[in-house]
Amino acid sequence: VAVCIMADIDKPLLAFLNGLAKRIYFSENDITDEVLRNEVLNGIPEEDYSALLKRYQLLLNNLVTADMDFTQLDAFLTSQVKKRQGALSEKEAATVTRFWRNQKAKIHQRLVEQSTWDNKVKAISWRVDVRTKSKESEQLNQASAIVEMQLGTDQKTTPNEVVRFELDSKKLAELLAQVTEVEKAVERYSHTS
Repeated sequence: VAVCIMADIDKPLLAFLNGLAKRIYFSENDITDEVLRNEVLNGIPEEDYSALLKRYQLLLNNLVTADMDFTQLDAFLTSQVKKRQGALSEKEAATVTRFWRNQKAKIHQRLVEQSTWDNKVKAISWRVDVRTKSKESEQLNQASAIVEMQLGTDQKTTPNEVVRFELDSKKLAELLAQVTEVEKAVERYSHTS
């Protein structure tokens, strides 16, 4: 299918794939079957549209579920072109390739956003202060770290939460030790996969 990249593309099919992706992955509900069938595909018969919709929903699902890189895509499309029944044409394969090159990262990012339910750290800032007033004299002139974290989701409707806390040098050392343990665990698991 390497030749597919240079082949002509089917512009109505490309528009159909883009519309389908917007509807499925970006929740653009104004892209209805009626719009896709009549405006994008020039009013093809209902039976033809149903078959095309089913075929390309399945194909999109395969691409997205496998998060196919372009080598995998090439192998997948080669197998689809060589099928005995219901094979893709070279032009259709070239169109799918063009679509995936343009949309893969956007769809992947959208799925990541949709699958993040909890808050995440959006920003972190810190400063070091020295105590000038204290009830106990041994705490005077002691340095402490003031940390401010902005937590939130990627949902624009949810406001970000701000968390502020103060750490003396002992608590800061404990926190850094825990962060080091987390870092080691992440490294350990990332090297095993």
